[in-house]
Amino acid sequence: MTEWNRDTPWRQGHLLSDGAIKTLGLHHTTEPNRTIAIVATHDCDLAQPPESEPYVELVVGCLADKNGNYTHAKNARKLHLEFAGDMAFWAEFEATAKVAIEKTALNSFIPRSDAHLGPENHAIFQMWLASRYRRSAFPDEFENRLTLKEFKLHEKIAKAVKPHGELIAGVFFDVDEGAEITRDGPDDTYTLDITILHFADPDFDKAEKAATAVASTIEKAFREKLFEPTQKWQHIELRSCEPTSESVLTYQTFKQLKRWRLEHISLAAEPQQSVLAE
Repeated sequence: MTEWNRDTPWRQGHLLSDGAIKTLGLHHTTEPNRTIAIVATHDCDLAQPPESEPYVELVVGCLADKNGNYTHAKNARKLHLEFAGDMAFWAEFEATAKVAIEKTALNSFIPRSDAHLGPENHAIFQMWLASRYRRSAFPDEFENRLTLKEFKLHEKIAKAVKPHGELIAGVFFDVDEGAEITRDGPDDTYTLDITILHFADPDFDKAEKAATAVASTIEKAFREKLFEPTQKWQHIELRSCEPTSESVLTYQTFKQLKRWRLEHISLAAEPQQSVLAE
């Protein structure tokens, strides 16, 4: 076995061969016969000697059919990713399925050559890895109001987006224009602007139509639950809910927005769970 050095063939996003998976004792918890494993460690850390960076982090996943609601790093817990090559396929990964193995153990193997991530999907994989640690944080009271059982607006948002998962890039919130304000009581309302971001390719018109439908459904749900009963906004004032193409959203605007992840419903759990920061 050769020593690990900066010329290692391993890079972030490379797949382990079936032989390596078997030898290293890796297996998916529910689909062991469809197990795949991908390198999560960054290239710069892979290049470091085992004395300073002894481990390689892998994510153990499985072959899966594409589900648009888990593509493009929209879900911080689960990712569906497409691999190109002679053995092209879709795979599913979960954020909790990370394992660390010694570099010296991986040094006995070479990456798979029949399937790989293209540049766009490699970037998506990186965004998904990062999203676990930089998810948007919303005020606890805002989340409480959005997830109140009599409203269930978080579920209505998810339900509206779900049929269009392959066309919608994400749902983004601007709460109180980014200001940290403590609200007290239903008449002390949060202001909320929602952006339904849709893809520009491959079918702009179809994606725009889907985003418009999602925005309309969400706006209707907010008005029915939080405005119509009293003819004035209670809890949360929805000022706007607009479909926007990824091709026209400016970086300046993007920095002001926080992604609302469709699995971001921890306060509705029984027993109640703490809210995860985004």
